[in-house]
Amino acid sequence: MRSNALLVAAGLPGLAPALSQAADRTPAFDWDSITPSRDLGYHDCYGGFRCARLVLPLDWQNATADDRTVALAVIKLPAVVPASDPSFAGPILTNPGGPGGSGVAFIQSFGRRLRRIADKPGRRHYDIVSFDPRGVANSWPRADCFPGDLLTRDAVMLEARGHGALDSGKLSVPHALGLFAGFGRRCLEAEAHGLNGGDIMGYMSTPSVARDMVEMIDKIEELRGRESESRGHRPELKRRSGDADDDDLVRLQYIGFSYGTILGNYFASMFPGRVGRIVLDGVSNASDYSTGPGWLTNLVDADEIASDFFSGCHAAGPSVCALARSADSSGADIRARFDAWLNAIDESPLVSVTPAGNIVVVSSRDVRGLMGSAMYSPIQQFTRLADILNATMAGNATALVAVMDTAGSVPHLKDACTVAGNATDAERNVDRAEGGFSVLCADGDSLADKDAAWWRRYVEKQVQTSSLMGAYWSTIRLSCSAWPFRTNWSFKGPFTTPEARVTSRGTPVTGRPAAPLLFLSNRLDPVTPLAAARAMAALHPGAGLVVQESLGHCAVATADSSCTAHIVADYIESGVVPAGEATCSTDCGPWDEGCSLSGMSRPLFPLGLR
Repeated sequence: MRSNALLVAAGLPGLAPALSQAADRTPAFDWDSITPSRDLGYHDCYGGFRCARLVLPLDWQNATADDRTVALAVIKLPAVVPASDPSFAGPILTNPGGPGGSGVAFIQSFGRRLRRIADKPGRRHYDIVSFDPRGVANSWPRADCFPGDLLTRDAVMLEARGHGALDSGKLSVPHALGLFAGFGRRCLEAEAHGLNGGDIMGYMSTPSVARDMVEMIDKIEELRGRESESRGHRPELKRRSGDADDDDLVRLQYIGFSYGTILGNYFASMFPGRVGRIVLDGVSNASDYSTGPGWLTNLVDADEIASDFFSGCHAAGPSVCALARSADSSGADIRARFDAWLNAIDESPLVSVTPAGNIVVVSSRDVRGLMGSAMYSPIQQFTRLADILNATMAGNATALVAVMDTAGSVPHLKDACTVAGNATDAERNVDRAEGGFSVLCADGDSLADKDAAWWRRYVEKQVQTSSLMGAYWSTIRLSCSAWPFRTNWSFKGPFTTPEARVTSRGTPVTGRPAAPLLFLSNRLDPVTPLAAARAMAALHPGAGLVVQESLGHCAVATADSSCTAHIVADYIESGVVPAGEATCSTDCGPWDEGCSLSGMSRPLFPLGLR
């Protein structure tokens, strides 16, 4: 899958943290073979999955008068038992993050691992369901400012690499501001001329996606009723106990990652009476996300993880970590060699050529981006990162540039000219930055009146928080500096829920969550720190928090922990959260021989500038 061109070139790892990855080793599927419908109907897809296209209103704020629609791409990994089995416990929806991450791609990589964590064999079995949010990937209309024009999209990436890191010089911020202004104009023109299938970029805010999820769980329940009737069974999908406090509304079971925790937080805060079980893993601070300058609280632990990389490398020794030397007395010796080399690289940059023949000048920004990406998945990436850095420091950038090329961090101009008959496939294999812009710029406060001096101060704040990741993390909000669309639905909080309550019969009380929320966090996360999880959990009465003693982005995505898995499975079954702040150890760490993630054949996060 190609990366978000503009952001990758600016050094940003995949817009914001997103767990999605192209499922490039699974069978292809033609989404156009499914007729979009207002009633959910699944079709076989991707070898073992089920897919549907669900028609929903474009404008939930004016759904009765506005007949425009969207068609969401929905994907399901079926439970290991049929829906008629007594142990079948319904669907768990999930979102991989972003914003702008593809749930369709994510579930193909991660769905089986997630199902194994949630299931209790013989007792509780779940469908795992995800979707491409409105405007994203296989949903339609698609937010696309360069429809049918991959060459121009790649040219933007090439232009963006020219301004360097946002803290690299006086001209870098104005150059980036100009490029984002041009990008915004291109998006406005594409939408005004209907080139991307209809209006969409002004209707992609998180409140709209949360409302889509309300409709999705209702449609899933309706489908279950139809299927039950077709088997000759009388559907008993919801029962009233007769208690005046009871309701019979469908409740959401959900596990969200990274930006998916923002989506889950919005859902719970806006629709508390629809909350069944909500697990939020890799927690973003919703207040920082939605108000003020924005995205300033994400990186507080990033540099500490980088320090752990070097100390862990020393402890592992040269036989495991290629950067280690037998004469080193500590990780500080490795760090000193690395820092000296990194500080010099921009004065004498390395040059390499990609397999497609593109010339790449490797900068310190590229190296920092590589390290930032690896910190998302230490177990799967730290030893490989050490190998690549060791070779690059020795003057051989081939491996580094190959990773950048595979991750889409450099333009593929040679492959950008499509021919008749394959344009659709080529376009669908592109991560579109505008999908993320449409969400995060809609949800956050407007920054359209900020000048270059203001943005330089913003970049400086980010760099003060993390010297490693601050400069390219700044690009997230800078993308909104000239975003031309205004959302039709904004929500600024409060991000809270009423206390969960059930009747004496154990049924949910109208308007209240059926259970408190469960938050998960690694002890150190490069972009969604533990501090954010603590802050968000404190706003939801009775919420539980599990701290996993590991490094990386999102707990269940980066390490195996039977403790964490048991807590999650117990919570989804019973709604009970740990008292206080629970801690969980992991089965192994990044430098342990043979350590891996069960059920994961490849990392969720491609190693490179995503």
